[in-house]
Amino acid sequence: ALHTASVVMLGDSGEIGSARPDAGGAARGLGRIRAGISVATGSIHALFSDKRLLAFSFLSGLVILFLVLAERWNLSHIDSSYAISNLITIPVSDSYLIVFDLRLFLIEAICLSGFTLLLAALVRYQNARNTAMPITVHRAFSETGRHAGSLAALSITMAFMATVLLEIVSQNQVTGMIVSAISHAMFWLPYAYYFVPNGIFTTLFFSFQMVVANAVLFLLALYVVPVMVLENKGLLPAIAGSFRLMKKTWREVLGCIVVFGAIVMAVAAFGLLIGQSPALLNNDYDFFLQESRGQLMMMAACYGFLLACGVLMALGATVLGIAVTDLYACGKPGNTPPAIAKAVPAVMEPHQ
Repeated sequence: ALHTASVVMLGDSGEIGSARPDAGGAARGLGRIRAGISVATGSIHALFSDKRLLAFSFLSGLVILFLVLAERWNLSHIDSSYAISNLITIPVSDSYLIVFDLRLFLIEAICLSGFTLLLAALVRYQNARNTAMPITVHRAFSETGRHAGSLAALSITMAFMATVLLEIVSQNQVTGMIVSAISHAMFWLPYAYYFVPNGIFTTLFFSFQMVVANAVLFLLALYVVPVMVLENKGLLPAIAGSFRLMKKTWREVLGCIVVFGAIVMAVAAFGLLIGQSPALLNNDYDFFLQESRGQLMMMAACYGFLLACGVLMALGATVLGIAVTDLYACGKPGNTPPAIAKAVPAVMEPHQ
């Protein structure tokens, strides 16, 4: 098969890097990483250029809010009968090891079903935009209903894995030390976090762990939903297809990681700045305790940061959905997403 070679100018106009096979391969590799960067930045731009996409972010925010409220209810209804009726345990010496929490599984199943449904509808909507045959948000959700069985199977599978993962993390010494270290780094004595009823802070702590676990699983399964929805495949064939797509587009994925990773690191750095604020103020703890000084300001900063993180997660879920739809198109011969066609024209060689 004939392929269009990448042309990269180096110095003089007559010096063409693709004349050497190794230079051409390197240029194509870098071009595909740049294409991934274009996919990431293009997905952010698309979110704000098409206001209807904000509907997906709003619904994602509602799912996150449900998770927090459901976990608040769960924690407030733990009594002496909880372990008997909701936990699957294994006796260990004088204690027991929790292997499964039925309430946690139910919360995860509902939340992940919501996220999976939103991602499937978003993939359908964005794919229609890419093919110049746009559809409404309502129609995108209606067409997603055809794949309800496969999407439900994926959601239940991820919910089961998330429940087991959270139990392992919460009861393992190594992971417990890691979580504790991160918690102390991000929330080291900014007293504003503690000037609310203890139940609220506990709810936010455990909800954050659940959101992180869900995000990790969703990133691992991100390619599954486009294959399922756009190729009308069941769960197992979609998982197999997602591995093939990942193999074809891993360089573009690296480009996306550069952009999205930079955003995550910036947010983490800001959180670290708040968490380490006592040390930055020479351990002047009275500043955080007195209303006449910094207590109210720190409360606004701390909880404003948490609210901003929630909004960013809702927007980020939509951005990732747009990006993965474009990455799916990258892995299909003859398809070039608009984000790449505009920014990096004629850079990528068709995938083998």
